[in-house]
Amino acid sequence: GLAEGSCLPVMLPALDHLAEIGPAARPAAHLLRDVPAHDRRLRTSGGWRGFVQDENIRTAVSRLLTASGLSA
Repeated sequence: GLAEGSCLPVMLPALDHLAEIGPAARPAAHLLRDVPAHDRRLRTSGGWRGFVQDENIRTAVSRLLTASGLSA
């Protein structure tokens, strides 16, 4: 999964929905708490889109951590 560095297209919308749930999503957020520190790109495609996807995933994880009460 995302915590291990793999990324699927469905993960970004899933993160957005989890962030909307807020504190109830804390178990999922806890599993992803180390993702912002990963040193590899989180992406599903290459080229410039990979950079954009990585930034979008990291932003979504940060929103989830904040919404669930965990710090990014």
